[in-house]
Amino acid sequence: LALRAFARGRLAVPEGGAAALPERLAAALPAGTVRTGVRVTEASVSRVTTAEHGVLGCRSVLLATGARTAAELLPGLRTPAFHAVTVLHHTAPSAPTGDPALLLESDPGGPVAHTAVMSAVDPARAPEGRALITSTVLGVPPDDTERRVRKHLATLYGTSTDEWELLALHHTAEAVPAMPPPYDARRPVRLLAGLYVCGDHRDAGTPHGALASGARAARALLCDLGVRLPKEEDEEAEEAA
Repeated sequence: LALRAFARGRLAVPEGGAAALPERLAAALPAGTVRTGVRVTEASVSRVTTAEHGVLGCRSVLLATGARTAAELLPGLRTPAFHAVTVLHHTAPSAPTGDPALLLESDPGGPVAHTAVMSAVDPARAPEGRALITSTVLGVPPDDTERRVRKHLATLYGTSTDEWELLALHHTAEAVPAMPPPYDARRPVRLLAGLYVCGDHRDAGTPHGALASGARAARALLCDLGVRLPKEEDEEAEEAA
């Protein structure tokens, strides 16, 4: 699936960071539509129970969360195995390369799976006057992660990393749902009329898979409510999924 994505089109990231896409979607909605900081404790077809704001009545519920949270709110959903991912952000006085490219490591002896000079891709992400290098370690990170990653990056980029500074290190134990073969990349998003679930655990375990499952769930919900998408929008959504 990953190789197919590489072959079909260019890699891309949202300008301004990962939060830019949901923020742009939310900005297009009527004021007051989106509520943040509200913790849901129970969900059903006709109501959502929250910890801080009581019970909210509704006609339908679309649950867009990670796999574990979805299974906690909707008992009976399968919780997959996961792959761990560690992401490190380094800043440097100058960029080790000016190419906006993803550098892949073919030597399994090093901890870094792939790395990119993100300031060459999106200058808005870098601190003023500095370059930003983002690197990914797959699986359980090694001991002394930052030192070993910095050493590996010096080899990958062919330059000294002595003056690089660690800006942030994020380890997520359940970052990516596992997809052992045979894998069903089109798991149902309509649990029953009025109750839908989407996320990377209902499609391919990638950001694109999460978006594709969201498109499928939205179409299912609109169909059940008797709302028909214009033909061209329906075809575009089908192609995106």
